[in-house]
Amino acid sequence: MPTSISVILATRDRPELFAEALASVLAQTHPDFEVVVVNDGSAAEHLAAYQRLWDAAASALGSRFQVRSLQRRPKGHGQSYSLNEGVASATGEHVCFLDDDDKWTDVEHLARAARAIDAARQRREVVDLYMSNQNAWINDDRLVGTLWLGSLVAELQARQVQPDELGSYRVTLADLLSSTGFCHLNCLLVRRALYQQVGGMDEGIRWECDRDLFLKLVDAAQLMLHHPAIVSYHRVPDPTKSANMTTAMNLLEKRLLQSLVMDRAIVRSANPLIQQHARLHKGYALKKMAQDCAAHRDWARATLFAGQALGLRPSLGWLLFSAHCLLRRVFKGSAAP
Repeated sequence: MPTSISVILATRDRPELFAEALASVLAQTHPDFEVVVVNDGSAAEHLAAYQRLWDAAASALGSRFQVRSLQRRPKGHGQSYSLNEGVASATGEHVCFLDDDDKWTDVEHLARAARAIDAARQRREVVDLYMSNQNAWINDDRLVGTLWLGSLVAELQARQVQPDELGSYRVTLADLLSSTGFCHLNCLLVRRALYQQVGGMDEGIRWECDRDLFLKLVDAAQLMLHHPAIVSYHRVPDPTKSANMTTAMNLLEKRLLQSLVMDRAIVRSANPLIQQHARLHKGYALKKMAQDCAAHRDWARATLFAGQALGLRPSLGWLLFSAHCLLRRVFKGSAAP
């Protein structure tokens, strides 16, 4: 029997883009998937457009399509809450996700993942995570490139790791943490029981929540597969707009959330690889925060963040930068309150 998959789409106030996302899901060739849409309190003026899309999807999928509508709030419930609601309503053995402003570009994505999961089942193995990749675009006209796990296959091949007969690589926690990025939600299939086991997405954070989930999942997962196929089209948020959680926050707030996510990983995991990874990336975030504050001549905060970064990742260069910030704070005064 083919693997059952639940596709979770959270959306708010952008039915035109959501239409592309939903169409790309409905185009999938896998015979057994359901779609769970979570409407995060979209405004009344968008509901008629959404309803037309939902009616068409329900006509195509029947009982395999459902919509959950949340009460409207000024800033919405957020991605984490919405996706958790979607997973709670899902029935598939595995769940996957697609941002409502992105789209899948490979109609075989779910079928390919299902084949890999079914092949493992025949070997009496259970796939916890299946990961692929995507391309990123700015304003639909400039290709940024393949990010996230884009470097992983080259790293595996350099160590003579070979894919299986379906083109998937077995990957370890060390493999994933040595890569340059993490798996974006658009490209991730998760065993639903594992998602629930780790507590799903953290509803208390609105940025880097996907990285937080990734670290929880890879810390707990057993069998993890990566297929290098490019399966989705990711729109990089336009920095001149504030229509989503990425562009609505200032840079310092984003770095603070990065640091918080890494602190949680350090506290949550007993695995030294996770702890080392989290300390490394917290150090990066703190250094960026210190540099940003210094650029704005906020010497008090620059000194604070530089000192914390120095404690995590000591180096002569960073010691000199920290001393520079401290001297500027002492002799020039602070821009901080």
